[in-house]
Amino acid sequence: MKRRRILFMCWVSLIAMAGCAGTGEVIPLQIHPIVTKSESVSKPTPTLRVAVGSVEDGRSHKTGLGVRTHLWGGVSYFDVPGADPADVVAQALSDYLTANGWQVTKRGAGDNGADVVLTGKILDLSVHAKSRIGFTEVTTKSKLALQAQNVSDGSTIRMTLNGSGGDDIFWFDPEDAQALVNDVLTDSFSKLPQDTMVKNRQLQLKSP
Repeated sequence: MKRRRILFMCWVSLIAMAGCAGTGEVIPLQIHPIVTKSESVSKPTPTLRVAVGSVEDGRSHKTGLGVRTHLWGGVSYFDVPGADPADVVAQALSDYLTANGWQVTKRGAGDNGADVVLTGKILDLSVHAKSRIGFTEVTTKSKLALQAQNVSDGSTIRMTLNGSGGDDIFWFDPEDAQALVNDVLTDSFSKLPQDTMVKNRQLQLKSP
């Protein structure tokens, strides 16, 4: 009887694991910055107005954000639902700066009296998940080439905001991948206020 019970339990486990095979479905990810209330309050407000302009998708592979490889075969696809990843990243950057006290003008309205216009190109924005026995390995990368043009004299500064991260998830949920990519993207955004300073209503790079 005990032997039959053990065999039955193993059979149920195999059926459950077989259900982890991929069916080619699209897994939607909501992209937005992660900013706590304490962080937004602690940041000083720059004395200039910033307009977030166009962001170009410069990735070599522009379809989707990545794949999840299932343990028993097949894949699922990560993607931004109903939106252009470049527009989503531009909005996320605007939201991040606003939450941290920056005076961000409305996107799509020219410079709108701004002191600085930010534009950029996505070089990498990806998230991948690979299911293994007992856990799922999730990795994500972001790379944004950013240009800030000072309206007063036309001078520009250029930065590359990089981010990467990974985690091993025992019981995978799409929200785990979403949280990781947002955390990495937010961390890369944080390099903008960390590595720049405001002087004479212009954005300048801090000295090394």
